[in-house]
Amino acid sequence: MNLLNKYSQLASKLLIALSLTIASAAYAGPGHGEEKLTTAQTQSLPRFYAESDLYEAVGVINGKEITLYLDRYSSNELVKGAKVEIELEGSKISSEPHGDGEYLFRLKNKIKDQPTAITITINDDDVIDILAATIDLSSFERSSLITWKSAIKILLYFSLLMAIAYLSYRKKEMLMTHTKKLIKQIKERV
Repeated sequence: MNLLNKYSQLASKLLIALSLTIASAAYAGPGHGEEKLTTAQTQSLPRFYAESDLYEAVGVINGKEITLYLDRYSSNELVKGAKVEIELEGSKISSEPHGDGEYLFRLKNKIKDQPTAITITINDDDVIDILAATIDLSSFERSSLITWKSAIKILLYFSLLMAIAYLSYRKKEMLMTHTKKLIKQIKERV
């Protein structure tokens, strides 16, 4: 009986651990709520860089949105209130207000996984400057919480656990008989 309890306790602990693993992997990530992106999440997003004698810009691509961070090249001072446009794949897109030194662009389609030219036009207090860059999404790793390999491993572990639990349930009577015989043998020796 004690051996059966140990097996069932081990199986239940493994089942709980597997459930917690799957539950944490199924967490709905950024974009499914009102939370802001953390630094670690932002660093995993694809980005591009462009500079001129006057400005430098870093663009962060998140699906159909580009957030452009713009500052002055000489002083690193944020550029506030400028009119910024980008030209991407033949279409011009104006920025939306987003924050100090931040400009948000909403795209009609996602950027393709091939090198794509982008032109940034900045109109700031009668100073017009054009920056150019190339976006190459194929060079960025697609980080995901669950990859296909890990999903298959989880499925295999879960299947193995279920098979062990099923077999131990089916062999319950045999295990109990063997346990009783073992206990009887131990008592006879003592």
